[in-house]
Amino acid sequence: MIFEVKNGNFGYGKRKTTLRDISFSLRRDSILSILGPNGAGKTTLLKCMLGLLKWTSGDSYIEGVPVSGIEHRELWKRIGYVPQAKLSAFAYTVIEMTLLGRSAHLGLFEHPNDADREIAESCLDRIGISHLRDRLCSRISGGELQMALIARALATDPSILVLDEPESNLDFKNQLIVMDTIRSLRDDHHISSVVNTHYPEHALSISDSVIILRSDGTIISGNAKSVVTEENLEKAFGVNVKLHDITSASGNYTCVMPISIA
Repeated sequence: MIFEVKNGNFGYGKRKTTLRDISFSLRRDSILSILGPNGAGKTTLLKCMLGLLKWTSGDSYIEGVPVSGIEHRELWKRIGYVPQAKLSAFAYTVIEMTLLGRSAHLGLFEHPNDADREIAESCLDRIGISHLRDRLCSRISGGELQMALIARALATDPSILVLDEPESNLDFKNQLIVMDTIRSLRDDHHISSVVNTHYPEHALSISDSVIILRSDGTIISGNAKSVVTEENLEKAFGVNVKLHDITSASGNYTCVMPISIA
């Protein structure tokens, strides 16, 4: 396993426990999606996984080494983090944004060199946005900015990408571009991903495994098809749901339709 969480528990201060007995694993060359209702603690789970919040008990592990024991700079060489795309207030070009991903490999006062720039250029080329290299991040679309953030994460040369709602606020086409990119990074470049998403259809279409985080802080985890079921979605989200399989020229898909509040 490339990444694991074992018996993770977390709570804010003296408040009740937010996450309870969390255990799951991410295999090499695989995609894990996290689903759950608003307020269940999905972002908190990501932060605990990455060591940005400290587990009350339990720990996260990268290739068997506790995250809590890995030096900060070394950790961010192994993991690339992709936040939700928000309008950039800084006048970075796309290539400059991507170069920021090399920070974990540079000393305190060290500047990117030609090798770093070559890596950044190759990341833009890898995900098909080289044509945006000189555009300002404040002047590109939300979908283009999301791809630039993925390129920045790839510039760290990680073995794992962690993406927080990467398709939120994007139109259908840009959602598909982002999902296809995550799938391609797994299939063609052997980069595993953890994806926090609101879309069960996306989890089913790209994921090898899925976690559903429930309101009581516990999880259901396992193979995507066995976890994303009508029963599990109804219990987690409090809605009546129907799943329909669809066959098209490009493959087989599952449509998830919320019918009514349970």
